[in-house]
Amino acid sequence: MHQTNASALRVAIVDDEPIARSRLRRLLGGINSPPSTILMECGSADAILAQGPRLPLDAVFIDIEMPGRSGLAALERWRGRRPEFVLVTAHHEHALKAFDLQAADYLTKPVSEKRLHQTLTRLWSRCRATEAGTTGDALASMDLTERQVQILGLLGEGLANKEIARILGLSHFTVRNHLMALFRRYGVSRRVDLCHVARPDRAGSNRSAQTFSSAETGPAAA
Repeated sequence: MHQTNASALRVAIVDDEPIARSRLRRLLGGINSPPSTILMECGSADAILAQGPRLPLDAVFIDIEMPGRSGLAALERWRGRRPEFVLVTAHHEHALKAFDLQAADYLTKPVSEKRLHQTLTRLWSRCRATEAGTTGDALASMDLTERQVQILGLLGEGLANKEIARILGLSHFTVRNHLMALFRRYGVSRRVDLCHVARPDRAGSNRSAQTFSSAETGPAAA
């Protein structure tokens, strides 16, 4: 996630329905603590993928079912350091997939002000924690636990979660939780990006950066 040096959460609203965008804009504007500011509004996943990475966004509120690419596709295809994604939809069946992709939250329409306030509070806490704990290259140089180094090393060899779990004697879910924590720590969303930013020489491992970059490119999937 981008650090929020600004006085408000910097967000984008993505929905193909103008009325839905307007309602969410109004709800966000009515919540003063924590404050938010809208840096971008658009009606498609393609638009946010093209312009969003250029903006210092803290969060993206995005509809799931839209013409063309879905909100889930935008979450998967984001390149570089990714802001928090909040999926907004009228359907419940996408929740598992959303959290598989490390979405920050999942809101069902019509979104209530109370529920939105809970989401903003969570996002604000994450942003402030990131700002307080990391500056510049400090994020990449933070000490990792021995277990995290082991998992990153095996990830760099292209192993899936279940294979890493078997080698380390851990459960599949424990490995997944470690990876999700590392994604949040380094502000990335893909396994290959994690390998690039959490290089083994920074983590104290003797594995080569070339080996590390060979990991699969998807998110924390098996």
